[in-house]
Amino acid sequence: MADMILELTGKHFKRQYLLYVVQLSHRGNAYYYVGQTGDTRIITARPVFRRLAAHLEDRKSTQNQVYQYIAHNILNVPENEGKKIAFTEKTRQKVEEYLINCTIKMHAYHLEPFISEVSSEEHHAKRRNTLKMEKLIIRALHKNGKNVMNSKSTSDAIYIDCPFPEVLRRVKKDFALK
Repeated sequence: MADMILELTGKHFKRQYLLYVVQLSHRGNAYYYVGQTGDTRIITARPVFRRLAAHLEDRKSTQNQVYQYIAHNILNVPENEGKKIAFTEKTRQKVEEYLINCTIKMHAYHLEPFISEVSSEEHHAKRRNTLKMEKLIIRALHKNGKNVMNSKSTSDAIYIDCPFPEVLRRVKKDFALK
């Protein structure tokens, strides 16, 4: 019998416009990262599994915000590691030791289907809506005193119309947000 089984189904590999919340729990502390799918440079929206895998990448990257938050904000690794230079083996070991004592959950919320033949204008409009949702959820987590890993400012989120009010309601319920 296997020591571990990681089970993924087809829906984890389906491209779609999503809002997601990564919840990192470590010895009674919880941290949250809010993200969305829909690429800024090319017309695509990555699947939820690929986003989570990218967030935990231990190489120099702009996509591994969760890994970088752990390294820089929790373990106090120098800021240039993982951004200007690669993470050192010592840092990788420290992050691994931290993650061994963590539980990570990714809550994904479907916003709109991704259709590969979508026009550039439609893609960017859908992406803007996913970005609005991301800002609204980040702001709600901050307002409720949660530890938010996102570094983006959300000061304008109070002026944003919510494009997906039912999803906002579900997220607030899932994370006990007011």
